[in-house]
Amino acid sequence: MAPSVSIVLPVWNGARDLRDTLPALAAQQYDGKVEIIAIDSGSRDDSVDLLREAGARIWEIPQSEFGHGKTRNFGVREASGEIIVFLSQDATPMGSDWLQQLVKPVQDSHVGAAFARQLPRQDATPLERYFHYSIYPAKGSITRSRKGRALSVSNVFFSNVCSVARREVCLRFPFDETVIMSEDQVFSRDLLQNGLDIVYAPQAQVIHSHHYNLRALFKRNFDSGYSLRSFPGDPMWKQMGKAIMFITREVRFLAREKQFAWLLYLPIYEAVRFAALISGTQAERLPHRTRVALSLHSSYWNRESQDKT
Repeated sequence: MAPSVSIVLPVWNGARDLRDTLPALAAQQYDGKVEIIAIDSGSRDDSVDLLREAGARIWEIPQSEFGHGKTRNFGVREASGEIIVFLSQDATPMGSDWLQQLVKPVQDSHVGAAFARQLPRQDATPLERYFHYSIYPAKGSITRSRKGRALSVSNVFFSNVCSVARREVCLRFPFDETVIMSEDQVFSRDLLQNGLDIVYAPQAQVIHSHHYNLRALFKRNFDSGYSLRSFPGDPMWKQMGKAIMFITREVRFLAREKQFAWLLYLPIYEAVRFAALISGTQAERLPHRTRVALSLHSSYWNRESQDKT
């Protein structure tokens, strides 16, 4: 029999997405016990009712208590499964074998965690489509353990939008509860530095993408820059080379797709993203009110301010 699985699902006003995600979970053909651990952060829509109808175990917390690492750690502690799947409410599994394919890599004791391929939604912008096709290719890969070595962000890519790990690994290496986001990258670094591999498993696929306007794009990347500031950076020449290569391929993609209006928009989009990342790395120098205004997670800064007083 397959190992038991607990799907940890953080939720906030997710009814629209859950109407796709929950049926996709119910359609899985998996020869093992499966439970849904849902942590709802004060939803005002039908999220809790939908979760209850789906048979999920539900915990309700105030929105101010949500934290990407904290909430997932709570789900792990409450889970009964041998395997923990982390899934975002707006990530819709594809196919009835999604769970089977996702769980497979972590049954190898050398593998600490694995993550799925994300495919963009049909209404995704060309920039989002390029991002997903570039970051989540069709070919799988393994990032081998690098015990004791300092790792930059480019060495540890991992996504909790749809990921999996054994429960004992999650308990041994809990998510960092102090970061505003990117807890998945810190988790990946911890595993790699302690002798475990990370697997990218594209045979397990979810539909997931965002349509950020420039304001939301800045806020999201501001938080990302702040979260990842503790990682050692690649040499400047290497960072610039990667950025130039990414944008060059992005231009080619847009030209090939005949998305000429998006080609004109691209410099603005990338400039905002870059400015936000840099601003995020310098967030501690900014006034509290400015950090709150520039962030997607205002409650995080209010909690941090209270902790320091």
